[in-house]
Amino acid sequence: TNQKLKLEKEATISVKEVVRDERTHKILGAIAVLVSIFLFIAFTSYLFTWENDQSLVFRSGKSIFSGDGIKVHNLLGVLGAYTSYSLIDSGFGIASYLISSFFFVLGINLLFEKKVFNTGRNIRYVIGGLLIFSLTLAFIFQNSSFSWGGAVGNMMSGWLIKIIGNWGTGILLVLVFGSYFIWQFNP
Repeated sequence: TNQKLKLEKEATISVKEVVRDERTHKILGAIAVLVSIFLFIAFTSYLFTWENDQSLVFRSGKSIFSGDGIKVHNLLGVLGAYTSYSLIDSGFGIASYLISSFFFVLGINLLFEKKVFNTGRNIRYVIGGLLIFSLTLAFIFQNSSFSWGGAVGNMMSGWLIKIIGNWGTGILLVLVFGSYFIWQFNP
């Protein structure tokens, strides 16, 4: 009854094996799709709650996560309000929805372990779209209290208006938007 317990030999797994494992791809794909859904819901909620949430996030900054008594109205709570404010108001405006589409494309490709969508092309479209749509929305809605083009769009629009005026900026945007449409959809 004095049996010696045999120690099981511990298997060694390399990082390379973990990265190549299909389960890792599926987990990362599911996470990316969830991030996409989170961003979409947070952004959409922000469209309706921005007046309330914007001032709270602006005043509190990162301390909004630890502050007691702070009540945001975003459907996804403080994280949703903070993320939306950061990407919409301080970032690219409504064009931030394109970031959600990037995570969706990445997630679907990882989940199905094949190129359902072309990720490289999607990245180019997202980067181009972020700049073009934020600039266009900022120019069109210059006097709006909601930041349709975000801080980036407002900065680019203000710079272009200063350099080539309202008419020049409008004409340039029609040309750029038309080029982007041809580039993306190849009619």
